[in-house]
Amino acid sequence: MIDLDCVTKSYTKGQPAVNEITMHVDKGEFVFIVGDSGSGKSTLIRMLLKELEPTSGTITVNGSVLNTMKHRQVPKYRRGIGVVFQDFRLLEDRNVYENVAFAQRAVGTPARIIRRRVPEVLRQVGLAEKYKSLPSQLSGGEQQRVAIARAIVNRPAILLADEPTGNLDPTNSYEVIKLLDEINARGTTVLVVTHNRELVNQFKKRVVTMNRGMVAHDAEVGEYLEY
Repeated sequence: MIDLDCVTKSYTKGQPAVNEITMHVDKGEFVFIVGDSGSGKSTLIRMLLKELEPTSGTITVNGSVLNTMKHRQVPKYRRGIGVVFQDFRLLEDRNVYENVAFAQRAVGTPARIIRRRVPEVLRQVGLAEKYKSLPSQLSGGEQQRVAIARAIVNRPAILLADEPTGNLDPTNSYEVIKLLDEINARGTTVLVVTHNRELVNQFKKRVVTMNRGMVAHDAEVGEYLEY
């Protein structure tokens, strides 16, 4: 599903942001990516989204080599990846239904499919009754659930979550990771960047620990380790 072969990303002289990473993620895996600020986690995610190009090495996702992918192919590639951010990034002037529907309209989904799929996904994230609410009328946990619904409405093969619990309290943080775990159980490959030690240790998934741009530890059922 995801292969990185000796991948390095350097911005300026000195220590690379990502340094000769080799990593494989199987289809259907759930992987926590952890490490201190500046360890290269976000750079890794941005390369998987093809927002950044590696300085060297090869990145292959779903059989596509990102290094040789043409610019016109990138939008289609990104349709197969859902993304959840720390700050939700919802459209404040649109209600819950429209925020989720927007992701389908952006890729030209027919209206009849949108009318079926959006309520289905809102039920999946536990927000069926909130479809008319604006983001400002929701709690932080609910807003993140809307963001997750938007990320999965097009049935992506991969879901990338960059600090999805960073702005949430412990209860909502747990519920968000539990929801991502349920999405993973339905077959979606999930990568979660997080600083939340308690959640990582609680859910007992594969843990990739990054330190100074390198993979310092990779455990199939791991814990949040300090480096």
